[in-house]
Amino acid sequence: MISYRLVDEESGDVLLTAEDIRDFFVDQDLGTAQRFTFVRVHRMEITRRKSEGTELQVVDRNEEPIGKYYLGRVERASREVPEVGPGNYPDVDFFGYTCEYPKAGEIWKKWAEGVERGDWARQPSEWHGSWLHVAQTAWFTSGKRATRYETRETVFLDGTWITTRDAFFCALGEAVNGVGGYFGSSHGGLIDCLRTAQREHAPPFRLVWRDFASSRHALGNEFTDAVVSAFQEHGVAVTPEENRASE
Repeated sequence: MISYRLVDEESGDVLLTAEDIRDFFVDQDLGTAQRFTFVRVHRMEITRRKSEGTELQVVDRNEEPIGKYYLGRVERASREVPEVGPGNYPDVDFFGYTCEYPKAGEIWKKWAEGVERGDWARQPSEWHGSWLHVAQTAWFTSGKRATRYETRETVFLDGTWITTRDAFFCALGEAVNGVGGYFGSSHGGLIDCLRTAQREHAPPFRLVWRDFASSRHALGNEFTDAVVSAFQEHGVAVTPEENRASE
């Protein structure tokens, strides 16, 4: 199954398709071109060693893009163009910029199959930053904006699994905008979403924050107070609740 493709951003022409990618999702922003590998390449339209203006697309089972990364220039590691055809699907190395979220590759696989409510919370805590990155990238790739799309009058934010700020934004995005939803990945991003929703007259809502005390303990007083204030300043009433199961 094709999971990744490299395209020319301007024309949309597909330059390469591959089943997987290796060493692209790394644990830090390296800031310089690094070597990564397209695994089991099925199509190779790149004849020149260097290609400009490229975009990496993550695709689902129907080969529809669910995530996009602008790479700009990529350079094939080998001088010779590898042969690709039925029964011959080589791994091909390139040099280019990488992504600083190390678990994103594994999470994209889950995303391509379809995510369910609470999937983010079932991952180890060290995955939450990568999950939030994938949720945000998928959200904007789908053409959605930083605003609210759901129409429920009351939104329930389950604080049971909120152990970090990344986890808070994973939980908040899902609570406000449904499974796979996004509603900010930072305090500034939250304010952008609230402002846009208010400006576009999205349906108002009340936020019931369950297990609030443990969330405050995990997030810290300063951050918790800042996000509560942001909600209130944009017309969202926040109701703290304790020790109740989420709906």
